[in-house]
Amino acid sequence: MRETTRTFIAIPIPEPIGQKLGRLQAELSPEVPGCRWTANSPFHITLAFLGDVRNRDLNELCLAVATAAEPFERFELRLEGIGTFPSLRRPRVVWAGATAPNLNPLNDLREAVVRAATQVGYRADDPRFHPHITLGRIKSDRGSGCDLTETIRRHQGWSAGSFPVVEVVTFASTLEPRGPSYAALGRARLKGKKTESLH
Repeated sequence: MRETTRTFIAIPIPEPIGQKLGRLQAELSPEVPGCRWTANSPFHITLAFLGDVRNRDLNELCLAVATAAEPFERFELRLEGIGTFPSLRRPRVVWAGATAPNLNPLNDLREAVVRAATQVGYRADDPRFHPHITLGRIKSDRGSGCDLTETIRRHQGWSAGSFPVVEVVTFASTLEPRGPSYAALGRARLKGKKTESLH
């Protein structure tokens, strides 16, 4: 039995919005050869990818994330626009963007859960944060000859609308031949009890 669990912390996307993301994938599929489209439920906005976490630390991690997230009030995010990492001419990841008139609540929430994970002994793998939902991944050998500039331009007006952020979930990720599968380890509801800025 493995002694560690591949773990990340994320905001799950509600199913009605997820269905719109699925339809977007279907529209893009003929234009993006060699892309493995995300077929896992739920779609999510990753706040922190922690990698392998010792199983004996999982309860402490979930409690720390819940303690960090609960004081925050619920807020709205909007999914709109698509793009690629690292570039349109050499894409490796196709994504849908997440935005809001004020992104401070999202950034503050992300900082809080990253700090909580660090206190348990686990650092996020990337200090940068660009809120997005991964739609698919392109194999490196195929991405080198795949310029998506025109495809992205045609879909730049895409939007799935807004949704309320009501919880943060600590997920286990299991790598399988068809792609990763996710299981919730802990759920942290946003209860709106924050009394002071975390900055």
